[in-house]
Amino acid sequence: MSDKRSEKTIWDLAVEERDSMETYSNQDQIEDSQLPNSDESSIFFLGSKNSGKTSIILRFLDRDEAPKPTTALDYTFGRRTKTGHNIGKDIGHIWELGGGTFLSKLIEIPITSATVRNMAIAIVLDLSLPNELIYTMETLLSQVKSKIGKALEDLEKKHPGSVQQLKKQAVTRFGEEHPDKSSIDPFPIPLAIIGGKYDIYQDFDPEKRKMISRTLRFIAHSNGAHLQFFSTKAEGLTNRTRGLVGSLLFHTPLNKVVSVDHNKPIIVPAGQDSFQQIGAPPVANQDMGKMQSRPPYEQWKAAYATFFPPQKSQGRNNSEDPSKDPQYIEPPVDTMRKQKDEELERYRKLAMRKVRDASRATGGEKRPRSRCAVCR
Repeated sequence: MSDKRSEKTIWDLAVEERDSMETYSNQDQIEDSQLPNSDESSIFFLGSKNSGKTSIILRFLDRDEAPKPTTALDYTFGRRTKTGHNIGKDIGHIWELGGGTFLSKLIEIPITSATVRNMAIAIVLDLSLPNELIYTMETLLSQVKSKIGKALEDLEKKHPGSVQQLKKQAVTRFGEEHPDKSSIDPFPIPLAIIGGKYDIYQDFDPEKRKMISRTLRFIAHSNGAHLQFFSTKAEGLTNRTRGLVGSLLFHTPLNKVVSVDHNKPIIVPAGQDSFQQIGAPPVANQDMGKMQSRPPYEQWKAAYATFFPPQKSQGRNNSEDPSKDPQYIEPPVDTMRKQKDEELERYRKLAMRKVRDASRATGGEKRPRSRCAVCR
């Protein structure tokens, strides 16, 4: 009898794994869900590789353990007991995407029409790699927006009027009386941009810190997002980041402290900044006329590139093969991987044999050498 699982792709198996985790979580939470004031929400962490995503999650959950690299998509959850007359527990689903932009296809797994109304996004960037920062930010933000847009389309079909309600909530979070209200496009669901490794960033040249902080302030403000710098080596920043995650996941009150001095950690809750305070991007006089014709984001992006020529994230180190790591053993996936590797090797040998046979059939006639597509 053939194994039906072997006919499925890695993406099919990932979706099945997501569904099985949700089923387990729902069974585990059945007693909580029967309480009259139980609510569920989700937060999805993604961003630069080794930027501190796992550390933030562990600190938030009060888990005293060393973080391990996240290879693909990880899931956990936390509970918060309600106090006072509202008996019940809030359930917080926590997703984390590892690998920077390398596995961004997996973004579609946590973001669905069933989860999008109660989800927040946290993009964690590595401040110690400023040349990769904008590329990572731009790539992930674009793909998250695309997946959220698709989820909202599906949601609107099932629940007409729900998308408009989310848009109103986004404006309310930003501030209905904010002077920049007409100039921004607030993210449809709560969004936080977290700059990790502040302990390294703080040793940068002051002008470089100023460029990074102002650019991130502009991007965050344009999207109606929170902006928070973070370091595992600074207890104060750890506590503030925990407070931000708690606000996004469990809707707890958020400290409205604002810090925009580039010589200090940047802390700006959504709607607490302004384009006037951020100012215009620094541009050389000879480029002023050309730059002013561009949209504001393109102006900031060009100005940032003069300080930090853009680089794509190096992504996963090809020498790191997670299939060889014992902590990621998955028999169905490993069996399928082995089968496909064997099929590829057989095909490669067959293709090479065909090339040799074709060469003999010409009777030694000199012809341009040919290589099969697999062997190139």
